[in-house]
Amino acid sequence: MKKIFFIIFLFYILLLNSCSKTQQVQQQAIRKTMPTVSAEDVSILTPEQVVILYFQAWNDEQYDAIYSLISDGFRQIEPTAKTFDDFKANMEKFYDTALGIRVLEAKESYRTDKEAGVDYKIEIINKDGTKKEFSSAYTLKKRTNGWKLIHPYGQNIDTT
Repeated sequence: MKKIFFIIFLFYILLLNSCSKTQQVQQQAIRKTMPTVSAEDVSILTPEQVVILYFQAWNDEQYDAIYSLISDGFRQIEPTAKTFDDFKANMEKFYDTALGIRVLEAKESYRTDKEAGVDYKIEIINKDGTKKEFSSAYTLKKRTNGWKLIHPYGQNIDTT
């Protein structure tokens, strides 16, 4: 049942993304074709697609989608991610000063059977109209239900 909800939710995010409140900003963002994810196989998303979806969902304030893309291990060790409500409250703080995020670049830097790295560059659009670029890399681990971010923010890293 959770897989079906996740699939429907991913589809919903992609649909909302096309008519988002920040459509003008997103027209310049990277556009990667996301495959349709079936209920039987949510693991078909590549690590790069997971990172892009993470930022697109964050931009669209789809916190349950973001939460589904981070590893269970990270949730256990990060105080702001132990519960969905804690996670959502932490993520909502972003919108105190910002209007949105757009992905400028996302590229897989390496991949093994169990781990992958994705280098990314994003642009944060602030409420005062200024823009700030930020680049870094995410490490993702392959889990039974797909690629998961093990260190999306903060100091804690899921080493399981």
